[in-house]
Amino acid sequence: MFTWVLENLLPFIILLSVIVFVHEWGHFWFARRNNVKVEDFAIGFGPELFGFTDKHGTRWAFRLIPLGGYVKMLGDADATSATADASIINKLSDAEKSQTLHAKTPWQRIQIAAGGPLANFVFAIVGMIALFAIYGKPLIPPVVGFVDPLGIGAKHGLKENDRIISINNEAIHKFEEILPFVRGGKYNELMVKVERDKQQIDLKIPLTANVLGIKPIQSTEYEKMPIHAAAQESFLTFWSMCKSIVIGISELVTGKRKGNELGGILAIGDMASQSAKIGLASMVWFMILMSINLGVLNLFPIPVLDGGQILMTAIEWVIRRPIPEKVQKVIFGSGFAMVACLMLYSTWNDLMRYQVFQTIHGWLPL
Repeated sequence: MFTWVLENLLPFIILLSVIVFVHEWGHFWFARRNNVKVEDFAIGFGPELFGFTDKHGTRWAFRLIPLGGYVKMLGDADATSATADASIINKLSDAEKSQTLHAKTPWQRIQIAAGGPLANFVFAIVGMIALFAIYGKPLIPPVVGFVDPLGIGAKHGLKENDRIISINNEAIHKFEEILPFVRGGKYNELMVKVERDKQQIDLKIPLTANVLGIKPIQSTEYEKMPIHAAAQESFLTFWSMCKSIVIGISELVTGKRKGNELGGILAIGDMASQSAKIGLASMVWFMILMSINLGVLNLFPIPVLDGGQILMTAIEWVIRRPIPEKVQKVIFGSGFAMVACLMLYSTWNDLMRYQVFQTIHGWLPL
């Protein structure tokens, strides 16, 4: 049991705690910068495990359920900071009211809402520069690790351990370079050159779907680079990842990709565990990927998320008056329902992917 916790649960808790801390620190830093009093800075939810109160009156705490975190500011109705609690604010002095989030200008509130994603992005870019310069940029080699026997690739000759050298006469150096040929909609046919058993083989694959039915091997190669090149590559990689996330979400919404590709907490935990087993560099890289994902997804204009709060505040700024509280509650309630449904759906995918119900059934006496 102890070994399982050490190998599987601990990496997940460490990874999630770090990127959540970075995200909430961004909100916290901009709040303090704009003279907003922060009452609570929490990693996790539920009962407090341990913590301390700083000289500014902020309670820093680790809580029992390590599935997120929050920064609660003076006068907030709840940890989302979406609405104010009039019963609290009415009891405050004028000086204290000036330290509430909802007393600030729209521009100040936008800064505070955007601070979380911005912190995730800065963390990811700085982390990439250090990783690329010290250890190297992680690359997934273009080697086939799994072939779906019913997929297009298998039907036209692709096999496990094939190293893809080129597609349509363009050299392939890493696995992700295969994706634009398959999903771009630009090609109806792929001329694929692979290396198999030290021999080169040419394959002709008609694209009757936007997937080949292959997965890469569970292996990572690293390309070390000087600091200036690492900095340049970090910004390019960051921008590329952001675009990939947005495109991936749009493809899910439009139905171009299947919803069962979504992963939840179990999938993240499994990937965190696998990255930790490979080594420190792999875990740092996965942490960087998760930080970028958290930052981008939080900027989507969905109420409850940071992007939704930025949009609502921007509307208030344009119309020059607060959005009625009843309207805000309806909007944020619908946003919460959307996010909750998405989490439940991704969790269901995890339960199916990892055959949780079959495992539980196996524990039961016959």
